[in-house]
Formats: sequence, structure tokens, C-alpha cells
Amino acid sequence: MAPRLAEAIVLNRRHVVTLICAKPGARSVKGRDDQMLMSRILRVPVAVAAVLVGALLSAPAFAQAHIRGTVTEVKDGTIGVQNAKGETISIKLASDAGLFLVTKADMSAIQSGKFVGITSFEVDGKRVAREVHVFDESLRGLAEGHYPWDLEAKPNMMTNANISKIEEVGADRVVKVDYKGGEQTITIPTDATVVSFVKAPADQLVVGRKVFVVMKKDAPEAGGVVVGAEGVKPPM
Repeated sequence: MAPRLAEAIVLNRRHVVTLICAKPGARSVKGRDDQMLMSRILRVPVAVAAVLVGALLSAPAFAQAHIRGTVTEVKDGTIGVQNAKGETISIKLASDAGLFLVTKADMSAIQSGKFVGITSFEVDGKRVAREVHVFDESLRGLAEGHYPWDLEAKPNMMTNANISKIEEVGADRVVKVDYKGGEQTITIPTDATVVSFVKAPADQLVVGRKVFVVMKKDAPEAGGVVVGAEGVKPPM
């Protein structure tokens, strides 16, 4: 871990994010290597990055930490992220970190045959979507499955699956989605947030953007970063 970091993220056995502060003003003896790290990270072949982040976000790896906030700095293979509590966390990016972009979409993007990610809550015995992420076809199969999520303290689930059937119930949509090992029927109300989810170029990771960061399970570094387009908060 580079000593120049003001803070580092460590996952303890209960997978709680802990901030460890380095000595103020400490200077890295690997300055030149650190300077080159960001460019190496963001040049990882996109196909490889997608596979890696898919593994990171899958159900067995759910115990990892998710960090949500606003980018305050991008430098030397690290990003600064200010979370909802106003704390700024310095996060090291793994050399194989994947980068993704979400942009605004609407109900028309929800179509049969699309691979989607749906964050849902149980309401009166039914699953009701809060958010829908419509994946680019190149990301089909990313984190496929149905597993607990951490959008709020109230129990919620993430379902990454293929839409096999769509019904219109009033203004809402009811979708049947299939994934390896199961299926779900989920209602998507008109007030659900819908976004498109694609691979992102390096220039999208800039100060001021909202991000969703997935920390690696066994290392104090980020394995994937989902960036919101200008004015968009990743709904995850």
C-alpha cells in the first residue's frame, strides 16, 4: 500500500470499511510508478475488465464493500470520493479495475430480450423495482443472479437477468426475468429510475462525477467503478 495515501480502505472479517490514516505529508518512494498506474489501469482491455467486474459483483462476493459518493480527485492510481457523510476517502484502483458509465434512460429501454439489473423491494408479497439498469449487449451475463443488495437498510435485492416477458399493467410494467438457477416476476412502476449501463472510456472518471465503487473482496483496492454521466447519480 503506497504510504502517500492519506487514507486507505481495509475490509475486516465482518467486511466493514475501515479508514486507516497514513502519516501526514508522507511521500511515496514509488512516485514514478504511482504516476504511471492510472494510465495502466484505464487501458485494461474492456472485455477483460467486464469479466473481472462481473466476478466482483456476483452473489458470492456480495460481502465486499460498496462505496457511493462524488469524485474529488483522480491522481496517481487513486480516486478521492466524498461519501454521504461528508468523509473523503482515498481509494486505490486495482490494476485490473473496470470502468462503466450510466446514463439516463426511460421505460422504452425496457424491452423483451434485454439483459437488465433490477434493484427491488418486497411490497405486499411482490417484488417492486426501485431501479433498472439496462445493460449494453456486450455486458450480457454481468453479475447474473438474484441476491441481497445494500441500497437501503431495508432488505432489498439485486436481480441481473434476461427479460423473457413483459406485460403492461396500467402505466406500470411487469417483467418476468430469467437467470441461471431461477426466475423472478418484478413490477416496474413509472417512478422507477431507469439507466443505460455501458463500458466507459477513461475520460469519464473526472472530478465532480457521482460514482459507485466496488471494493475487491480480499484486497484494499477498487475492482470496479460505475460513473454517472453529467448530472446522473448511479442508482445502485
